[in-house]
Amino acid sequence: MDWESCWAELEASDNVFALVVMAQIQAKRVKNDATRKDTKVALIRLLYERGYSREQILRLFNIIDWMIQLPKNLDPEFAQAVYAIQEEKHMPYVNTIERLGIEKGRQEGEQLGIEKGRHEAELCALKEKRETVRHLMSFGVLNDEQIAAATGLALDEITQLRIEDKH
Repeated sequence: MDWESCWAELEASDNVFALVVMAQIQAKRVKNDATRKDTKVALIRLLYERGYSREQILRLFNIIDWMIQLPKNLDPEFAQAVYAIQEEKHMPYVNTIERLGIEKGRQEGEQLGIEKGRHEAELCALKEKRETVRHLMSFGVLNDEQIAAATGLALDEITQLRIEDKH
């Protein structure tokens, strides 16, 4: 059967499989990314307008999301459109939005890990420099200015280490 010729009937139907058929038709027919996004948003809007249960919406959304995939650069626009539908219909949603949240969380976590690693490396390097300074001071050959020049530590830090070592 040629379901494309029955598009109006599919749109009017409250059968969940009508939406699945519509998504499949659009997935095969629409190639332009922006148009795919608009088509996907229209199908998602139908999920809410048809009054399906939350569970049905989530299951159908997963199917539509799988059938009509978008490039990552359009995910934020798609998410924004879905948020607008959710606010309008007062119904929460998941999936691509969850994916965006997870990705954002992963990036924030990665950045936090990088910053923490950098901080720990700086502390380790500072500890090593201080040990080097103490070692150089133990020889009694170099003055504080020479040690500062050799290690890169500030003169006041070397003075402080000398005071700490006397106690």
